[in-house]
Amino acid sequence: MRADIIQSISFDLSNLHPGSTLSGTFSLPNSPVSGDTAPVLLSFSDPQNYTPASISATIEIGSGTLLEFTVGFSGITFTNPSGNMFTLNNNLLPRGMAQCASFPCSSTGGFQDNDPPAFNSTYTIAPVAAAVPEPPYSLLIPVLLAAFGLALRFSGVAHTSHL
Repeated sequence: MRADIIQSISFDLSNLHPGSTLSGTFSLPNSPVSGDTAPVLLSFSDPQNYTPASISATIEIGSGTLLEFTVGFSGITFTNPSGNMFTLNNNLLPRGMAQCASFPCSSTGGFQDNDPPAFNSTYTIAPVAAAVPEPPYSLLIPVLLAAFGLALRFSGVAHTSHL
């Protein structure tokens, strides 16, 4: 399966630490369908506040209710060592998943920490601009050599015609 669509996901963890986020990128096939999954490696914006510093999770594409697709997640569990008894151990659960008509997609969904929830917040998915590959500069060398050779030839013709 060739991954043609690169998306980001970012969780707002400001309820735990002001400005804190958990984010990563994932790849989808060119024409995603309900049931597709994608691995994602998530990292904290402030890893000193959490363990582990990064988390492997799974993005899940489902059937939407308002739009064609939902973008959900599973497997996001971490510890907030400075948290209280309600926010020490965190297990993020989708609550009002992001919905998309097509991909790439920008959308916001909701999540809760544990059940019953210690807090509710939002996650955002957005397209990631694909890196534009550098042109193969080695292909320019023959062109430059040919141009240099022509320049020498014409400069030689110009000098000999004045003799």
